[in-house]
Amino acid sequence: MERFGVFVMSIINTVFPFTVPSEDRKVPLKRRVELAAVFSLAELTRDKGGGLISKKPAEEILFISELHYPFWFVPWKGRTLVFDGFDLRSHTISFSILPDSNIFIQEMKGSSGKLETYSAFLSHNSSYFEKFSGEAQKLIKGLIMDKELINDIFSLLPRAKRVKNPSEKETLPLVMDYSAVKSSIEELQSFEKVLENDVKRLSQIARTLMKTTQRHISAVKLEIERTKQRSDVKISSLMSKIAKKTEKIRKIYDKKILKVSEEADLKIQALSGEDAELQAERNRLKTYIEECKSQVSAAHERRDEEQEEYWNRELKASRLRLLQIGKRLKEIEGEIKEINSMRRSEISRFKSEYASKAEEYMAEVKRLEAARDAKIRMRQKAIESLEKLTSKIIGQINRMIEARNMALREIREMGYPLRKRKIVLARMPFFLVCYTRDLKKRYVVFPPSTANTMDGVSKIKSALRPYAIRSMLQEYSLPITDLLNEFVNSIRQNSMLEDRILKICMRMNILRKRSFRRDVEKGLQELSGEGWLSSEELEALISRLNEVAR
Repeated sequence: MERFGVFVMSIINTVFPFTVPSEDRKVPLKRRVELAAVFSLAELTRDKGGGLISKKPAEEILFISELHYPFWFVPWKGRTLVFDGFDLRSHTISFSILPDSNIFIQEMKGSSGKLETYSAFLSHNSSYFEKFSGEAQKLIKGLIMDKELINDIFSLLPRAKRVKNPSEKETLPLVMDYSAVKSSIEELQSFEKVLENDVKRLSQIARTLMKTTQRHISAVKLEIERTKQRSDVKISSLMSKIAKKTEKIRKIYDKKILKVSEEADLKIQALSGEDAELQAERNRLKTYIEECKSQVSAAHERRDEEQEEYWNRELKASRLRLLQIGKRLKEIEGEIKEINSMRRSEISRFKSEYASKAEEYMAEVKRLEAARDAKIRMRQKAIESLEKLTSKIIGQINRMIEARNMALREIREMGYPLRKRKIVLARMPFFLVCYTRDLKKRYVVFPPSTANTMDGVSKIKSALRPYAIRSMLQEYSLPITDLLNEFVNSIRQNSMLEDRILKICMRMNILRKRSFRRDVEKGLQELSGEGWLSSEELEALISRLNEVAR
């Protein structure tokens, strides 16, 4: 929107119609018919007095004045705002108060240099933007936000007539004059600017948080890489030394294992030789035993006792030797197994000793690796903590930004969705009637109305007899009527305002205009001609007209 001040020379003055023809009537009412209808309704509304016990005097009409209620139509963001020129209506914008961002920014700046202080800052302020600090209100004087009222006012705007030199006599005191409306618009613009600055500041805080966190995360990641590199250099150097030591003791133990294996092989070789000899001897004995048995049998058959005894002795000796050989073969087998077992045990012991010594050499490597991994885990946890805390705070900030953007959308979408290029000061006519009795005053407003035809109200006309004129004018808008009744209540409650309005109304009293009686009489006759008044009603109203308009 352009600055409000450029429109100072571009104000369009318009006047709304008092009556709008219904679909059936189509043709607007003549001025004298409007006045006649208002006079008729004012007279019908007047308390005629009477009563069975204490008769009250009749009310008298002090004045019937046509007044103009002012409305401002102001361009706003491709839409149009409506301001109440009499300042009965205003709009209060409720909004949430942000936490003090300056304190947060100062703490952030003061702690962002070192990782430890920055992490402590994030942890301490992890809920800083979780809730608003409170609620506040901004009053925009004169701004009308009642949608039904705005819609009804805008529906009259196309029927308004431009006037070059509008009369200020009928217009109510312009409480919201151009400067007041300008002030309200500037107040609205200023509030919009505050919200925009809030969004900018919150966005800047979020960006700074993200940037600072990323800077620290990058530094931590770099430190992790440096830790890995330094550790790798130390471990590589140490592994080189360990490899030499390990190779040295491996050779020693290889020699020990080789020696044990060779000694075992020699023993097994000797035993295997003995085993082979015994196996051959056993085979010979088995053959000899069979021969002995044959010789014993042959000697027995020959009855050669000496030979038989000799071969029996040979057979017995051979069998004994065979048993001895079998026993020794088993012993050899056992000894070979024992030698193998001892060899395996010794080799296993040597390997275990070698592995233990190699493990001792590797202990320092494992210590360095554990120290490296502990540092890396600690820094990775620092990164996770930074990311988690930053994400939490930025999430809170984003919710506040969304709330501010929503408030901005509401401000920018205020008013009626119709673009106007210039400011319009529209005057809405209505009639104010003042009745008096015993020094007391009673005010009745006749708001802008829809003018019906007899055909349009034929279904209910009979129910409204006498005085069908009651159904001719029907209020155009209940919200407009409510606003005018607020006006009446305001003058009842404010004696200074009442005096001011009374002076205006007495000056604008149409009962005292020279042409009033003539115009109203003609209007009454036209109403009668349309069927709104019977001849008796017409006569009574003309008689009353002559009384009040003398």
